[in-house]
Order: sequence, then structure tokens, then C-alpha cells
Amino acid sequence: MFVKSTILGCLWSIALVGSVTAENWPGWRGPGRNGVSAESELPTEWSETTGIRWKTAVPGSGISNPIVWDDRVIVTASDGPQQADLHIICYATDDGRELWHQRLWGTAPTRYHANKSSMASPAAVTDGRHVFAFFGTGDVFCTDMQGQLQWQRSLANEYGQFENRFAASSSPLLYQDMVIVQCDHYGDSYVIALDQETGANRWKRDRPEAWLSWASPQLIPVGKGQHELIVSGSHKVDAFDPATGEPLWTVNGMSRECIPTPVFGDGSLYVVSGPKSPTMAIRPGGRGDVTETHVRWRNTRGAPFVPSAILVGERYYLVDDAGIATCLNAADGKRVWQKRLSGAFTASPVAGDQKIYFTNERGETTVIAAAKRGYKRLAQNSVGEPVFASPAISQGCIFMRTNRHLLCIDGRGSDEQ
Repeated sequence: MFVKSTILGCLWSIALVGSVTAENWPGWRGPGRNGVSAESELPTEWSETTGIRWKTAVPGSGISNPIVWDDRVIVTASDGPQQADLHIICYATDDGRELWHQRLWGTAPTRYHANKSSMASPAAVTDGRHVFAFFGTGDVFCTDMQGQLQWQRSLANEYGQFENRFAASSSPLLYQDMVIVQCDHYGDSYVIALDQETGANRWKRDRPEAWLSWASPQLIPVGKGQHELIVSGSHKVDAFDPATGEPLWTVNGMSRECIPTPVFGDGSLYVVSGPKSPTMAIRPGGRGDVTETHVRWRNTRGAPFVPSAILVGERYYLVDDAGIATCLNAADGKRVWQKRLSGAFTASPVAGDQKIYFTNERGETTVIAAAKRGYKRLAQNSVGEPVFASPAISQGCIFMRTNRHLLCIDGRGSDEQ
């Protein structure tokens, strides 16, 4: 189950065993950073004019996914000269009205050349008390849940301007009383843990060999009260002690450019980087270089460049940028099925209620059954606007960000929005 910690500031992204309704979607890819929700009775069908509870305009641009906490849904955006005008915006989950809007200024915009990226590619993260937002300008901001700025740090000023050709996109995570940010780029790469209350450094681990990555860090349980911080980067995946930043183990075999975030389930870590590069299932808990001892299987079929994969039950699902969806058996990596979906893909799939949602760049969502055998499409839905951000699931709804709007999809309404 996805356990809600009673310890203030503890990470909400620890996937454990059981069944508790995941009411909140507190950061990148939800409670377990795996794209999976424990909720039921999720919508299956909608259109531009039906099944949409509300639709509200979002200023600026951004491909960060919405995050949801109780009655609030929060997105980040950027615009202005060099996209250095930054926004953290909070809306009401029931009707989409704006509750607060924090306008900020970025330090040093990333030099990039991509029509999908912006300074607001990383998703924010919240513990219910504070919102932590990291932007491609190299700035980390902390607000309270009422939008009041608590502190900010300019990592670009302190450690060098970000140099990523698609702009920085790694989303921060929370662990205990720290916020952890992966900063891999053409400059001096590093992973850094900041104190949640003050923004001060708790630890910093330099990564001189990890010079090109957009992946987000992952946290996985490896024993009672113990965790490993997983960082995918150029040519390898590394594990660190999240409390101290000390290196634990390394697996080689990743591609030069790494974007998808690893997922964890059933005791294994699943990583993928770059088209035609291998997907690997890794047994955590090693020490040193464990490439020859801890890799359970490899498969090069269906590997995406941008979208992260998803693990649902005994099946591991990927969709590449061209729309080729592949289902692998999680136990051995063997292909179960492969199917071409409509359109190109940037958003990562999400799942819940035994359904998997694949949303393409045209705003069309293919809904399939999370079945052990074969491919079964349940619906094909369009919101009529481009979508590059991954959806969020909470409170029986899908929160979807288009290039102009934020939508709450409940599958129930029939009035034109």
C-alpha cells in the first residue's frame, strides 16, 4: 500500500504492501513516484465537452505535472524574457478557482533548444505543509500551503548555470526533513539535499561523470526503516544513502542521455534510458559495482527516450516517443504484447482502478485494461488540446494539464465546458 507517514516531512513516495486509498498526488508521478494510484472508480471515457468537471486557464508554459493535496491542486509555469518569470499557482480541486498565485524571478535560465521544454518542467512536491518547487533556472523555492514564500536558493548562482539542451526537468523528492534534487547537466553535476525548513545544505554529492540526464531521483525501501536513493544518469544508475549522500552501488549499461524515472515494485528496481537501450530489472541492496551480480534481466524492446515506464501488477508497460506501447512480464522481461498507439508521446502513463492511461501529444488518451493477458483497449478520449505533461490522479479524478489549461476529468459531467 502507499503509506501516509505520520512523521512530519517524511517522504510520501514510499511504496509498501497493502491497500490504502491514495487520496493525494504529492509530487512527480504520485505517491510512489511510479505513476500508480490506489484509487478506484476512476473515469474511463470523456471528451472535449463531456466528463470534464472544470477547465481553467494556466498562464505561461510548462510541462510539470499537477500535484494534488486535499482540496488543492498546484502547478508551476514560466514565461517572460528567457522564461525567467516563474509561477507557482494553486487551484481548488472542486471547481478550479484560483486560490493563490506566487510570482517569482529565476536566476539564470537554462540554455536550451526545444519547443516542449520550459523553465517549468520539473514537478513540485509537497508534504501538506510546504510546497517545494525546482525550476530550470536553478532556483529552489519553498512556500507554505497558503502561497507565502518561506525560503529560496539559487543553485545556479552557487554551483553554476544549468546547461541542458532540453532544459532541466528532474523533479525533487522529499526524504525525512530534506528535499533532494538531482542536478545532472553539461556543467558540474551533483545531487543535493536541502533542509526543508531553511533550505540550507544537508549534504551534496558531486557527480563529475554524470553530465547529461533529465531523470528524476527515486527512493526505494530496502529493509525496515531503510531506503536507497536511486539516481539514473549517463551510462549508469547509482544508489546513495539518502540520509548522508554516501554512494552504495552502481550498475552500468545505461545510455548517454537518460530521461525516464526508475520505478520500483515487488522487490526490484526497473530502469530504462534512451531508445534501443536496455530496460533492466535490478535487485537493490548491493555494494560497489553490481552490474554482473544484481541485474535480473535486460530487454531492449520498446525502450522510450522521454516517457517513464509503469509497473502494474505482474506487468511492466512502456510507450516510446513514437507511440509503440510494449508490455513485458516483470518477472523475466519477456514481451507479452506490443501495440502501436496513436500519436507521439511525451507524457508518462499513469494507472489506477485496473486501468492504464496513455496520453499522447495531441491530448488523446488511450485507456487500456491492466490485464495479465493481451491488449484490451477500453476507450480513446480527446481533450482537443496538446498535452505534454503527465496526468495526476486524485479524489476519483484525473487532473490533466494541456498547453493552455488545467482540467479536472471525472467522467461524469455532460455539459459543455
